[in-house]
Amino acid sequence: MELGKYYEANQRRFNVLTDNDWRAAIKKCKEHLNWKLKQKTLFGAHSPANLGADPKEYYLSLALEKILAGNWEWQTQFSLSQQLIRLIDSLISKEVERVKTQKSESLKIEYRDIEAEFYDLGDFPDQSDREEKQEYERQVQVIEDAVQGDQQLQDFWEAVQAGYKRSDMAEHLGITPKQLDKVKEKLLRRVSALQPLNK
Repeated sequence: MELGKYYEANQRRFNVLTDNDWRAAIKKCKEHLNWKLKQKTLFGAHSPANLGADPKEYYLSLALEKILAGNWEWQTQFSLSQQLIRLIDSLISKEVERVKTQKSESLKIEYRDIEAEFYDLGDFPDQSDREEKQEYERQVQVIEDAVQGDQQLQDFWEAVQAGYKRSDMAEHLGITPKQLDKVKEKLLRRVSALQPLNK
Protein backbone atom coordinates (compact mmCIF):
# COMPACT_ATOMS: atom_id res chain seq x y z
CA MET A 1 0.00 0.00 0.00
CA GLU A 2 1.55 3.29 -1.12
CA LEU A 3 1.41 5.99 1.55
CA GLY A 4 -0.09 9.36 0.66
CA LYS A 5 0.82 12.87 1.74
CA TYR A 6 -1.77 12.91 4.57
CA TYR A 7 -0.51 9.70 6.17
CA GLU A 8 1.26 11.24 9.18
CA ALA A 9 -1.46 13.80 9.94
CA ASN A 10 -4.17 11.13 9.68
CA GLN A 11 -2.18 8.71 11.87
CA ARG A 12 -1.98 11.29 14.67
CA ARG A 13 -5.77 11.37 14.75
CA PHE A 14 -6.09 7.58 14.45
CA ASN A 15 -3.83 7.15 17.48
CA VAL A 16 -6.42 8.62 19.85
CA LEU A 17 -9.33 6.49 18.56
CA THR A 18 -10.70 3.59 20.58
CA ASP A 19 -12.08 0.32 19.20
CA ASN A 20 -15.56 1.66 19.98
CA ASP A 21 -14.87 4.77 17.89
CA TRP A 22 -13.97 2.55 14.92
CA ARG A 23 -16.98 0.29 15.42
CA ALA A 24 -19.36 3.27 15.62
CA ALA A 25 -17.87 4.90 12.52
CA ILE A 26 -18.03 1.70 10.46
CA LYS A 27 -21.63 1.09 11.60
CA LYS A 28 -22.62 4.60 10.43
CA CYS A 29 -20.86 4.06 7.11
CA LYS A 30 -22.71 0.77 6.55
CA GLU A 31 -26.05 2.46 7.35
CA HIS A 32 -25.19 5.26 4.91
CA LEU A 33 -24.25 2.76 2.20
CA ASN A 34 -27.51 0.85 2.74
CA TRP A 35 -29.38 4.09 2.09
CA LYS A 36 -27.15 5.41 -0.68
CA LEU A 37 -27.07 2.19 -2.70
CA LYS A 38 -30.62 1.00 -2.06
CA GLN A 39 -32.01 -0.57 -5.26
CA LYS A 40 -28.89 0.53 -7.18
CA THR A 41 -26.78 -2.61 -6.98
CA LEU A 42 -28.67 -4.92 -9.35
CA PHE A 43 -27.09 -3.44 -12.48
CA GLY A 44 -25.02 -0.49 -13.61
CA ALA A 45 -22.15 1.33 -11.91
CA HIS A 46 -22.72 -0.16 -8.44
CA SER A 47 -23.41 -3.75 -9.45
CA PRO A 48 -21.16 -6.62 -8.32
CA ALA A 49 -20.58 -7.37 -12.03
CA ASN A 50 -19.07 -3.92 -12.54
CA LEU A 51 -17.15 -3.62 -9.27
CA GLY A 52 -16.08 -7.25 -9.00
CA ALA A 53 -17.17 -7.39 -5.34
CA ASP A 54 -20.09 -6.72 -3.02
CA PRO A 55 -20.79 -2.99 -3.61
CA LYS A 56 -21.08 -1.98 0.06
CA GLU A 57 -17.93 -3.86 1.07
CA TYR A 58 -16.13 -2.47 -1.99
CA TYR A 59 -16.81 1.20 -1.20
CA LEU A 60 -16.26 0.84 2.56
CA SER A 61 -12.94 -1.02 2.21
CA LEU A 62 -11.72 1.41 -0.48
CA ALA A 63 -12.60 4.41 1.70
CA LEU A 64 -10.81 2.88 4.71
CA GLU A 65 -7.78 2.06 2.58
CA LYS A 66 -7.54 5.62 1.21
CA ILE A 67 -7.84 7.31 4.60
CA LEU A 68 -5.50 4.86 6.37
CA ALA A 69 -2.86 5.21 3.63
CA GLY A 70 -3.11 9.00 3.75
CA ASN A 71 -4.32 9.38 0.17
CA TRP A 72 -7.32 11.31 1.50
CA GLU A 73 -7.08 14.00 4.18
CA TRP A 74 -9.03 13.56 7.40
CA GLN A 75 -10.12 17.17 7.78
CA THR A 76 -10.20 18.49 11.35
CA GLN A 77 -13.82 19.67 11.20
CA PHE A 78 -15.15 16.15 10.56
CA SER A 79 -15.51 13.12 12.77
CA LEU A 80 -14.18 9.80 11.46
CA SER A 81 -17.63 8.67 10.29
CA GLN A 82 -18.34 12.02 8.60
CA GLN A 83 -14.99 11.94 6.77
CA LEU A 84 -15.46 8.33 5.68
CA ILE A 85 -18.99 9.06 4.44
CA ARG A 86 -17.71 12.04 2.43
CA LEU A 87 -15.04 9.78 0.94
CA ILE A 88 -17.57 7.03 0.17
CA ASP A 89 -19.86 9.54 -1.58
CA SER A 90 -16.92 10.81 -3.63
CA LEU A 91 -15.95 7.27 -4.65
CA ILE A 92 -19.55 6.50 -5.63
CA SER A 93 -19.79 9.68 -7.75
CA LYS A 94 -16.47 8.95 -9.45
CA GLU A 95 -17.54 5.41 -10.28
CA VAL A 96 -20.79 6.69 -11.83
CA GLU A 97 -18.82 9.18 -13.94
CA ARG A 98 -16.30 6.50 -14.94
CA VAL A 99 -19.06 4.17 -16.12
CA LYS A 100 -20.88 6.98 -17.95
CA THR A 101 -17.79 8.06 -19.84
CA GLN A 102 -16.44 4.61 -20.52
CA LYS A 103 -16.41 4.16 -24.28
CA SER A 104 -15.54 0.50 -24.53
CA GLU A 105 -17.88 -2.30 -23.52
CA SER A 106 -15.17 -4.91 -23.98
CA LEU A 107 -14.24 -5.06 -20.29
CA LYS A 108 -17.82 -5.35 -19.08
CA ILE A 109 -18.56 -8.52 -17.11
CA GLU A 110 -22.18 -9.43 -17.59
CA TYR A 111 -23.97 -11.04 -14.68
CA ARG A 112 -27.10 -12.98 -15.58
CA ASP A 113 -29.51 -14.48 -13.12
CA ILE A 114 -30.52 -17.55 -15.13
CA GLU A 115 -33.16 -18.62 -12.63
CA ALA A 116 -34.88 -15.22 -12.71
CA GLU A 117 -34.74 -15.16 -16.51
CA PHE A 118 -36.30 -18.62 -16.62
CA TYR A 119 -39.26 -17.57 -14.48
CA ASP A 120 -39.63 -14.29 -16.37
CA LEU A 121 -40.08 -16.04 -19.73
CA GLY A 122 -43.84 -16.16 -19.28
CA ASP A 123 -44.06 -12.42 -18.73
CA PHE A 124 -44.57 -10.80 -22.12
CA PRO A 125 -45.80 -7.28 -21.43
CA ASP A 126 -48.50 -6.01 -23.74
CA GLN A 127 -48.21 -2.73 -25.65
CA SER A 128 -49.79 -0.58 -22.92
CA ASP A 129 -47.40 -1.99 -20.29
CA ARG A 130 -44.44 -1.21 -22.51
CA GLU A 131 -45.71 2.33 -23.11
CA GLU A 132 -46.24 2.86 -19.37
CA LYS A 133 -42.74 1.63 -18.67
CA GLN A 134 -41.27 3.91 -21.35
CA GLU A 135 -43.16 6.90 -19.94
CA TYR A 136 -42.01 6.06 -16.41
CA GLU A 137 -38.41 5.75 -17.59
CA ARG A 138 -38.70 9.07 -19.44
CA GLN A 139 -39.98 10.80 -16.31
CA VAL A 140 -37.22 9.29 -14.18
CA GLN A 141 -34.64 10.48 -16.73
CA VAL A 142 -36.05 14.03 -16.57
CA ILE A 143 -35.64 13.98 -12.78
CA GLU A 144 -32.13 12.52 -13.08
CA ASP A 145 -31.25 15.38 -15.46
CA ALA A 146 -32.82 17.94 -13.11
CA VAL A 147 -30.78 16.90 -10.07
CA GLN A 148 -27.42 16.89 -11.89
CA GLY A 149 -24.89 19.29 -10.39
CA ASP A 150 -26.84 19.83 -7.15
CA GLN A 151 -25.79 17.48 -4.33
CA GLN A 152 -28.76 18.37 -2.14
CA LEU A 153 -31.22 17.59 -4.93
CA GLN A 154 -29.37 14.35 -5.68
CA ASP A 155 -29.60 13.31 -2.00
CA PHE A 156 -33.29 14.26 -1.94
CA TRP A 157 -34.00 12.19 -5.08
CA GLU A 158 -32.12 9.21 -3.66
CA ALA A 159 -34.14 9.47 -0.43
CA VAL A 160 -37.38 9.55 -2.47
CA GLN A 161 -36.30 6.44 -4.38
CA ALA A 162 -35.39 4.72 -1.12
CA GLY A 163 -38.92 5.34 0.19
CA TYR A 164 -38.00 7.65 3.08
CA LYS A 165 -40.79 9.49 4.89
CA ARG A 166 -40.70 13.30 4.98
CA SER A 167 -39.33 13.54 8.53
CA ASP A 168 -36.70 10.85 7.89
CA MET A 169 -35.63 12.57 4.66
CA ALA A 170 -35.20 15.89 6.46
CA GLU A 171 -33.18 14.27 9.24
CA HIS A 172 -30.96 12.43 6.77
CA LEU A 173 -30.31 15.61 4.76
CA GLY A 174 -29.66 17.56 7.98
CA ILE A 175 -32.43 20.08 7.38
CA THR A 176 -35.89 20.86 8.78
CA PRO A 177 -39.08 19.48 7.16
CA LYS A 178 -39.90 23.03 6.00
CA GLN A 179 -36.51 23.33 4.33
CA LEU A 180 -37.13 19.93 2.77
CA ASP A 181 -40.33 21.29 1.20
CA LYS A 182 -38.24 24.08 -0.37
CA VAL A 183 -35.85 21.48 -1.80
CA LYS A 184 -38.84 19.61 -3.24
CA GLU A 185 -40.19 22.82 -4.79
CA LYS A 186 -36.77 23.53 -6.31
CA LEU A 187 -36.71 20.07 -7.88
CA LEU A 188 -40.24 20.46 -9.24
CA ARG A 189 -39.30 23.81 -10.83
CA ARG A 190 -36.28 22.23 -12.50
CA VAL A 191 -38.35 19.29 -13.73
CA SER A 192 -41.01 21.65 -15.13
CA ALA A 193 -38.33 23.63 -16.95
CA LEU A 194 -36.91 20.44 -18.49
CA GLN A 195 -40.23 18.79 -19.43
CA PRO A 196 -40.76 20.55 -22.78
CA LEU A 197 -37.21 19.63 -23.83
CA ASN A 198 -37.72 15.96 -23.06
CA LYS A 199 -41.11 15.36 -24.63
